[in-house]
Amino acid sequence: MQLIRLSSIQGGAEPLYQRLVEELETGDKVLWLVPGGSNIPLSAEISKRLPEELTKNLTIYLTDERYGDVWHADSNTRQLDEAGFEPKQATMVPVLTGDLTLEETTEHYADALAAAFVENDVVIGQFGMGPDGHIAGILPGSPAVDSTELAAGYQTESFTRITMTPEAIQHVDAAYVYAFGDAKREALENLERELPLVEQPAQILKQLPESFVYNDQIGEDV
Repeated sequence: MQLIRLSSIQGGAEPLYQRLVEELETGDKVLWLVPGGSNIPLSAEISKRLPEELTKNLTIYLTDERYGDVWHADSNTRQLDEAGFEPKQATMVPVLTGDLTLEETTEHYADALAAAFVENDVVIGQFGMGPDGHIAGILPGSPAVDSTELAAGYQTESFTRITMTPEAIQHVDAAYVYAFGDAKREALENLERELPLVEQPAQILKQLPESFVYNDQIGEDV
């Protein structure tokens, strides 16, 4: 895991863009895991820049979603669309599929992830990290932390969340994480320590073959 200091989140777009292009240019099938929140403008920017001819071998999944109607105002899917996200020829698979219960939707998402991990050659994960050290929709102390399934659904104070789990994140070949703002400093400092996942789910990044944490607080300057 590398902590890389940048002046702004926009500076982190180029490494992720270049990695996606390099993997797609080999002819490999690539799975790009895309988050919501403050990462949405960055994801939209990268999607617009990707050469259309390369996107035919690209599959896009969300790392997490807020349960509800398919196009509800708080959904990451809708917010990505409104930000101008362009899948082009890529296969973009939504988490919310219709009139399914939370349990059914979570199971459907887990099955889709399982298939995607098998069908794609490379898995590139893009993530944010919260001030509490959460990653994707995996909050500290939540049922998602120690789930043995690929996805978990549960209620929080703000949203009913559906998220990939640490079990699923372990399938990621390279993670690109963006954590900017003074509120993230404690979480970044904790990431340099050894903490259990239940306290800081972002510790899962240390178990991946490659992970790059772009931030404006600590780490190597670029």
